[in-house]
Amino acid sequence: MALAVSACDPQPPLSTMTIQQPSQGTQNLRLGEYRVAPGDRLRVTVLSDTELSGEYEVDSTGMISPRMAGRVVVLGMSTPEIEAMLADRYRSGGYLRNPRVSVDLVSRRPFYIIGEISRPGSFPYVSGINVLQAIAIAGGYTRRASKTRITIQRFNAQQGQEETVTEDSPVGPGDIIRVPERWF
Repeated sequence: MALAVSACDPQPPLSTMTIQQPSQGTQNLRLGEYRVAPGDRLRVTVLSDTELSGEYEVDSTGMISPRMAGRVVVLGMSTPEIEAMLADRYRSGGYLRNPRVSVDLVSRRPFYIIGEISRPGSFPYVSGINVLQAIAIAGGYTRRASKTRITIQRFNAQQGQEETVTEDSPVGPGDIIRVPERWF
């Protein structure tokens, strides 16, 4: 009975809602099909030689520069694919005989929000966020905002396609949310 009553409690107004940030620990996304892109931060751990380990941000060309591996393209790769490629690089370069490499996603690229928003710009991606929560993070709508013509340009499987969305649509890392001016 208490469960049914608590489920009917009104939600706090948007201005007082808090959005849970993910823990500061590494977010290991091996179970999904997440693909690395510029702005992502990776932790490379070489178990047999800790001096080769480090954190690297994927640059605008989709590359990282791990110690003793040179510049390597990781754009569009999953973390297991990057692990295999780096292990091969260390092995073929003659630096390590049997390298054991682990690659973890430390943080994902931000999402962007532009248009009729109080504070347009880039914001750290929060797992599970929707359009309305993203707008709240950016300070909310301006009085001229159209709440029915919001679009997202996604950078995932549908590379760069723009789609009209609702406030409860999910937001992904690297997405660009556009809130246009309404027509009077």
